[in-house]
Amino acid sequence: MTKSENSILLLSVMDSWGGGEEVLLKIALHVHGFVFFIATPPGNPAEVYLQHKLNVFSLVSLKKIYRKNDGWTILDKLKTLANIAKSALPLYLFMRTKNVSIIAANGNFAALFALPFVFFFKKKLVVIQHLLYEKNSFEGKLLKTLAKYSDKFICVSKSVVDNIQFFTDESTDEKSTVIYNGISLPAENSEMQKFPVSEDEIRFAIVGSIIQEKGHDRIIEVFSELVSVFPQCMLYILGDPRKEESSKFFYQSLKDSVENFNIGDKIFFKGYVTEKDDLFNQIDILINYSIVPESFSLTVIEALARKKIVIASNEGGPSEIIRHGVNGFLVEPRNKQALLQMMKNVVRQIENDELNEIRKTGRATVEKNFSLDNFTEAYKNMFETYTLEGK
Repeated sequence: MTKSENSILLLSVMDSWGGGEEVLLKIALHVHGFVFFIATPPGNPAEVYLQHKLNVFSLVSLKKIYRKNDGWTILDKLKTLANIAKSALPLYLFMRTKNVSIIAANGNFAALFALPFVFFFKKKLVVIQHLLYEKNSFEGKLLKTLAKYSDKFICVSKSVVDNIQFFTDESTDEKSTVIYNGISLPAENSEMQKFPVSEDEIRFAIVGSIIQEKGHDRIIEVFSELVSVFPQCMLYILGDPRKEESSKFFYQSLKDSVENFNIGDKIFFKGYVTEKDDLFNQIDILINYSIVPESFSLTVIEALARKKIVIASNEGGPSEIIRHGVNGFLVEPRNKQALLQMMKNVVRQIENDELNEIRKTGRATVEKNFSLDNFTEAYKNMFETYTLEGK
């Protein structure tokens, strides 16, 4: 392969860390045989990439414009177009210098910034799709345009493939490939064997950013009923609110709810924990019960890998990871009584051997289906297809 066939631009528009940024980091660090350059706005992701000594091209105008609560305004769209125009020349000069022929865009909005290079310079465009979009959403409607001009959608789950097909009104089987997220399997240790982790408590947890979509408020309401029957239960909320005012307001409302339910001695806001082992060593049972379907859930496979019990909504990505009663538990979505009953069942079984078997199977599931090796091999094979086509 020539140098041009080996150079790939990973394009992001995010200035805060998330699952998509984690995927780009894993690609750049672990997919061998290619030279990766990461174009991203200034912010935490750029800092993390630089800490790992990766090739970073930081550009202010790449930053994503967020819609307001009432949807996308004309001004929002004009700002986005202006940023695309501002970014075009610097990106072109950078890609020309580095002989980049393939762009891997981190989501829909990053792909918009890549479209000028598809139109005018025939660059190959791969779009990594991490999200499920709601009916009639502007973001979802973009998929129709991207389906026309991109070469491939890399989807984090089959649910994402189905979502793309819904918006494009046509089969996307040839254009869409599922590459599940992968993680390095943590080494087993004495802390991982403890279940429950405390002799006197049973610790449930919600892990992730504190945003309304994650359903913290419903879980707290259900937990308030659970703890009236099982006072040994605790709920750990691990994560911080985001920068948006809506997230900060939601965070305060959760604290008010805890006070109103008079369970401040049972629920603990632990904040963001950097080290995954430190995070999961504190808990027994992960609750993943978002009010909207999740496209995947890195948190779910991280918990399974550490032999934690997972209770998740029976939809979206988690339903592709969890086999009910085999490696975790699935609950009917948006059904508080069903969630309460499942939490009660798990508490009642906490000393039974059945849960230990489920914990072992959960770890084996990650080792077999969601390993970092599987992830990197799939991306390597996909990129090789495009570079070989260009020979």
